[in-house]
Formats: sequence, C-alpha cells, structure tokens
Amino acid sequence: MKIQSKDLAVIAIYGALYATITIYFEPISYGFLQIRVSNAMLATVPLLGIAGVLGHTMGVFVANLYSTLGPIDLLNTIPSFIMTFAVYYIYKHTETDFTIIGTCIAYSVVLGVTVGWMLNYVEGLPLIASVTYVTLGNIASTLIGWPVFKALKKIGLFEKWFDRG
Repeated sequence: MKIQSKDLAVIAIYGALYATITIYFEPISYGFLQIRVSNAMLATVPLLGIAGVLGHTMGVFVANLYSTLGPIDLLNTIPSFIMTFAVYYIYKHTETDFTIIGTCIAYSVVLGVTVGWMLNYVEGLPLIASVTYVTLGNIASTLIGWPVFKALKKIGLFEKWFDRG
C-alpha cells in the first residue's frame, strides 16, 4: 500500500481535529458520563479510506494523552483502531450506507466496554453503569456523524479530492 501526500494530509488533519475537539470538550470527553463529540467524525472514515482509519487512531491516541484515567487510557487506542478499521472495511465491502450505523454502534459498544472497564479498574466506578454510560454516550456521538456521512457522500467531496469519482 502506497501512502500519498493527500493521505498524510488527511491523517494529520483528521487526527488533529479529533484530538482538538476531544480536548476542547474535556468535561464531557472523559470520565463516567462520557460523550465524545469528536466520535461523530467516525462515520466519515469510510469516505476517507485507510487514511481516515489512521487519522482516527492518531486522534484517539493524542486525545487520550489528556485523559483523566492517565496513561492506561492509551491502551484504548488498540480497540479504537480495530473497530475503526472494521467501520472502513465493512463499508468498503458492502457499500451499504446503513452499515455505517451498525458499525458505529459496534464501535460504541466495544469502546464502552473497554473504557467502562478502565473506569472501574482505575477509579472504582460501578462496572455495569460505566459500560452503559460510556456506550450510550458513544452511540449518541457516533450517530451524529450519520447525516454528515450522507451529506459528504451526496456531494462527492472526497471522491473528487481522492480522484475516485
């Protein structure tokens, strides 16, 4: 796989935007009642390709440097990468728009479990409640990305930019 300068730009811009939004909304981006507004960007990953996957992963890593959980939260970069790749890969192979909703919900559940477990482990918060709140917050924020995905797909912005259209 050859990475072009456009891909590097997407990785850097996406990652920086994700991290900036997460850190800016710090009071709701970390902790027990967590709604990561930046996760709305997840739905755009299939339009951006593998550069979107890497940008999302980089953004999560940088944002988690500021996490209230400390360095252990950097481990959540791993399931985030795996699930972001799943969002991209499944859409690429199905090209069905509604797979975005399903894969974003799957992402939310997996991250809800891993973040919820870490909140329980580090801060002693109730496990089931932590998993539930983080999952619901992630679902809410990732589903905000659905209309963004639909609008960007309709105008074909990324297809033109990446010479796919």
